[in-house]
Amino acid sequence: MEKKEIVQSITGFVGKLLRARFGKGPEALSVFLDKQSVVLTLNRFTNPVEDELLAREDEKTFRYTRELLIKSLVPDIQTFFEEELGLPPMNFFYDWNVGQASGMITGLIRDESEILKAAQDYPGRESVHKQIAELLGKVQTTPDLILSWWIDPDNLFVFRKGLAILLEKEFNDLGQSDILKTAKRKLEKELLWQDARIGNALGRQMTDLYIDWDFDRDDSVLICRFGG
Repeated sequence: MEKKEIVQSITGFVGKLLRARFGKGPEALSVFLDKQSVVLTLNRFTNPVEDELLAREDEKTFRYTRELLIKSLVPDIQTFFEEELGLPPMNFFYDWNVGQASGMITGLIRDESEILKAAQDYPGRESVHKQIAELLGKVQTTPDLILSWWIDPDNLFVFRKGLAILLEKEFNDLGQSDILKTAKRKLEKELLWQDARIGNALGRQMTDLYIDWDFDRDDSVLICRFGG
């Protein structure tokens, strides 16, 4: 199946699935695809119940509800990717930009030897990695591995591995990964927007940022979207 056909199939399937489970789909659904990953971006995507939560500034409940709903969709998406499209097994990540009513769902190939092949040498890469490592060194620990690549001209995919400290591992073992994600996401996003100069290093303006973790595997993905 050609890349264009795969993108069209994913767009149709995921859009239909979201409408069935959420009661409505996003106003815009974009799919970006390479050999290692699939990134879906969902724009202007909330339902009336979620709008009410956000109007009450109850972001915690909004995120918790979203996490449960998206987690329930992952098995269906995995099955469709593997059985209908012939894509390799993937692990899934997701995050939301509440202020812009946007979100991302990302599938990343499980074979780490294949992930290593995705790494690119592009202008500004060394500075981007250095900034991310220094930022993480302030709040937890420097990752054992950072890889990055452009999945398309406007979306930079950053893979990080080996970044959890013992306290975080203990929280995860105690079943407190939701609280851990909430705290880490808030802190890392603030630092990436305020202190890091990723956009400057690339000569681009960063317009959106998504982060998620898999604490069991101790890895993380970071999707940076750019404009201009």
